[in-house]
Amino acid sequence: MAVAIKERQQATGSKKHVSPRGPFEIFTNTKINPPSPRRRVDVATAAEYFEHSDLAAKHGEEPVRQKIAEMVESIQGGSAVTVLFRQDSPDGMTLVHAWFGPNFPLFAHSHPRYGDCLYYVVAGEIILGRQRLGPGAGFFVPNGHPYKYTAGPAGVELLEFRAGGGEPDAPGMKLDEHSLNAVQHIIDRAREHSDSWRAPENIGDTAFRQAELTAG
Repeated sequence: MAVAIKERQQATGSKKHVSPRGPFEIFTNTKINPPSPRRRVDVATAAEYFEHSDLAAKHGEEPVRQKIAEMVESIQGGSAVTVLFRQDSPDGMTLVHAWFGPNFPLFAHSHPRYGDCLYYVVAGEIILGRQRLGPGAGFFVPNGHPYKYTAGPAGVELLEFRAGGGEPDAPGMKLDEHSLNAVQHIIDRAREHSDSWRAPENIGDTAFRQAELTAG
């Protein structure tokens, strides 16, 4: 697993440029973490990761827990998350690189605990509603706002910026799909495309695959 190498510097003799978020800091990270390996998913563990009370109220706790585990199992190997920068202060900033494999179907979800989020497409593309967003495009998600998208045919690499401001006692991951049929659709799409999921080695490598598809 790639480990970020951090070099910290603080201004000496003056507090003029000290932020409540932290001191001056340089970070480097050129390798992407590998995706989670595909393996059997424990139903209880998978269900506890998601706040799913809305679905459970409609369909019952046990069927929802089983379906969540099935969904988690189906999407394994299709995403990789690498933390590039993190500050631990209450309003600290984080910068994360995320990769999703070709045609990866991201489920509807929200992160009420972690604050507003800004996404920037580095390589590849996403389908967000009726729009296709490629390199240089992005979108802003207010705290707690549900969202979902599908990765393009070459996959996608995104940068995720956060700057604190969430609700400390709120769920970190809330599942916002509205029915078990919707979750089943995620599972079916994932199984259809999982054989094409190959994580890039370096940030931006997805651009080469995008170029190959375009040329072909």
